[in-house]
Amino acid sequence: MPRTSPMFQLPETKTDIPYSGSRQPECANGACIVRIYPAGVGGSLFALDKPAVRLGRGSDCECELPDDYTSRHHCKIEWRGDRHVLTDLNSLNGTFVNDVRVTTHELKPGDQIRLGFHIFKYLASNHVEAMYHEAVFEMMTIDALTQTYNRRYFEDAFQREVLRSSRHARQLGLLLMDLDHFKQVNDKYGHLIGDELLTGFCRRIKVRVRGDEVLARFGGEEFALAAVEISRDDLLRLAEDLRDLVASKPFETSKGAVSLTMSIGAAHSSGLDLISPKEMLDAADQKLYEAKSAGRNQVCF
Repeated sequence: MPRTSPMFQLPETKTDIPYSGSRQPECANGACIVRIYPAGVGGSLFALDKPAVRLGRGSDCECELPDDYTSRHHCKIEWRGDRHVLTDLNSLNGTFVNDVRVTTHELKPGDQIRLGFHIFKYLASNHVEAMYHEAVFEMMTIDALTQTYNRRYFEDAFQREVLRSSRHARQLGLLLMDLDHFKQVNDKYGHLIGDELLTGFCRRIKVRVRGDEVLARFGGEEFALAAVEISRDDLLRLAEDLRDLVASKPFETSKGAVSLTMSIGAAHSSGLDLISPKEMLDAADQKLYEAKSAGRNQVCF
């Protein structure tokens, strides 16, 4: 399967505050929001330096977002006594805090705010600099939409696991997963519903993922899972369980229930054979192609 890059590349917004890393960000009340998604524009700080800061598509917003999926005045963050409160301004597509649609919400340190295609993290007045560096580290390793690892982190981690597998004769499994006909789903329901499905998909399959397994978003609707010290039979069982979890029931979205299936390509190393990360990835990729060519919603080993 061809690998896809992140879908969005938006220009920097006019209210960005550069941060050199040599001093604490200058934010009123010591609080900011930092944009962590889409990829390519993360790291932008926005000071909450007025009694109310509006976010939206309108040029009169203090935080203007060039995003057709945000309303002109989408939401606002205002200072009320000793706290920041977010209020949705009757937006068309809603404002979400930690993946829950809200009308009004008292912000807490680390809260994630999603409107349109944008995700922000709220940095509170205490320890802003530390929280900022934590957010930057997350942007380097975590896909903000799905809260899985990103491709860059996965490829580094998988290379280390392949080396450990060969050095210590440990079995290693790899699954490449692709949501079937996802472009058609986006075309039918819109990209915002597509984003809801991607987050719902990851939440659902994480119940079957062990703590020592590495789940990552490779790009678009393609995901990878590395499983250490796993037999070939157990890897196949894991793949079938994940496939069944996705197909077992529809996903609830703001536009109703949507059914999904996925195809999986699997590769396995006994730890006794010399194999490179690229060879394992290519093998799983070929099997994923076979699974999709054979009708989708199946595992190919």
